[in-house]
Formats: sequence, structure tokens, C-alpha cells
Amino acid sequence: MLQQVTTDLSSGLWRLVADIGGTNARFGLASVANGGQSQVEEIRSLSCVHFPSIEDVIDAYLASLPGTRKAAIQEACIAIAGPTENEMVNVTNLSWTFSKAAMGKRFGFRRFAVINDFAALALSCAQLDSEYLERIDTTGEFGDSAAEAPRVVIGPGTGLGVCGLRKSTSGWEALPGEGGHAALAPVTEEEFSLLQFLRKGQHHVSAEDLLSGRGLENIYRGLGAVRGVRCKTEGAAGISAAALAEDCMLARDSVLTFCNLLGGFCGDVALVLGARGAVYLGGGILPRIKPLLLASNFEQRLRAKGPMSGYLEKLPVFLVSHPFPALSGAAAYLSLDG
Repeated sequence: MLQQVTTDLSSGLWRLVADIGGTNARFGLASVANGGQSQVEEIRSLSCVHFPSIEDVIDAYLASLPGTRKAAIQEACIAIAGPTENEMVNVTNLSWTFSKAAMGKRFGFRRFAVINDFAALALSCAQLDSEYLERIDTTGEFGDSAAEAPRVVIGPGTGLGVCGLRKSTSGWEALPGEGGHAALAPVTEEEFSLLQFLRKGQHHVSAEDLLSGRGLENIYRGLGAVRGVRCKTEGAAGISAAALAEDCMLARDSVLTFCNLLGGFCGDVALVLGARGAVYLGGGILPRIKPLLLASNFEQRLRAKGPMSGYLEKLPVFLVSHPFPALSGAAAYLSLDG
């Protein structure tokens, strides 16, 4: 358990909200305060590796709630990594599979919704306070002309999440997809060599194969092979730590390459979606490597799109710092869809 926030939830209708990724399952209870703003309480974070199924991890969270609060939960929204359109849902990067109808019936919820985790993150970004959104670009603008323009949320973590946002008559609408499995465009000769190295072991090299935790490991291993340098560090966390401490030049160059490739990818997604409103950067990796993200060519790569470079010239970029943004997004979905 990473964090627990407890307040008085002794009465009223409560909604279970969850953000389930490949590593952690985060839970909370959502209420609707005055003005319709969803408030999330009773936050817990559980490690997915300790649970054989999604039912088990939900049971563990519900069992942690005191008294009669569990009985007061009548609705739920679960945000998961992976497609959510079908009745049967498979959680990406986990072996968990479940039926939406069966889950709602098992737990006695009168309403049970399942949405993509980055759709939840996107919905939260549209309403986050400025204290949780840090501008990291130097040349973009965020004026009235961009206030209602489409936006995009991209986040490297266990996988690579991508989701669009567009303004509709009822508010902001999330446009989830599987953009992390699209191809990636190298720019430098070394990046081309890196992709050629990775292609030796697999038919399709996706953006997620480089822009995720294991992606950083792939970059580190690939650059080591391309340069003929021995890899001495293990794991994405170890590579990031060595890069930040400047203990290993290969690790530092790997993280900078990661950031540069991410910049190009963000620009490509923004072009495809016409997302001139903003780029939001989420996921668990970027806040930890923020100094190198700022030192990299991320912004230059994002805007360098040949004849369309001017199209992205004023695109603002925000780094999301909220610890549990998708929980707020799941609560917002229930409010909007209810």
C-alpha cells in the first residue's frame, strides 16, 4: 500500500473509482460535492502482482473500508490499461480478464462502467487545477484561441498511453485509442541503428517498445550494442537514477534519447488529431526524469515537422503532477455519463 487518505464517508451515495495499470491498482471513493465537482477519498494503491484477478484486488480494497461504507457504494467506474469497448475486457500487461456484466452483478453495483485508463487521465486533465499542471515548453501559448481546441494526453509508464480530448456540447470528451502500439519515427543515424537492432528480435517495433519502462531498458541495451559499450545498469529505475546522477554516460544518453523520441511522437500524435490546444504528459516515468526531459531536445522534436512545423509552433505542453489523476477522471466520467 503506497498511500491512504481517509475522511468521514458515513452517509450518502458513493462511487467506487479505480485506475488499474500494469503495475499498480489505485482505488478511491468518489462523492459529488456542491457544484458537481467530484471529490475522491479513501485512496489506496495496491500492487497488482499480489492478486491473481481483478476481482481479488477489488475485494482487497473493499475489505479495507471501515464499517458500512462498503454497503453505500452503488456505482463504479474502473479505468484500465487496454481496449474497453467489448463485453469481455483484457487488462494490457496483466493476465486479468473479466466480463463487465458479471463484475457489476458480483459486486452488486447498480451501475458499472469500464473506461480506458488514459481516457480517465484525459478527462482529469481537462479539469485539473493549475497547481497540478506544469508548463515545460518555452515557446507555446495557451490563450483564448486554444481554449476549446482538441488536446492530447500521452504518458509513458508500464506501457504507453495515448488519448485525445475534444470539446463537445456536454463538456470535454475523451477519444481513447491504442496509439502506443503505432510505429515510431527515428531521426538521427543512431536512432535508425537502434531500431534496426530492436527489429532483429521482433517483427514490429512499436512506440511502446521504446517509450515505456521496458522501452527505456530497450534503448539502453540497444545503444550499448550499437556503440559496443557494456551495459552495467539494470532496470528502468536504475537506468534513470544513473542518468540523473551522471554515473553512467550510456544511461544518460539513453534517457535523453527516450525524451527526444517522445517529443517526436507527441508532435506526430498532435498532427494526426489536430490537437493544437495542448499536450499533457502523464505516466509515472516523466516526473522522475524531469531534469533530463527539460535538458533534452523534446520540445524541438515535437515542433520540427517540416512544412507543418508552424502548425505546432504555439502548442503548449504540460507535465501532470497530480498523484492520482485517473481517479478524478473516472469520477468525472460517472458524473458526465450519469
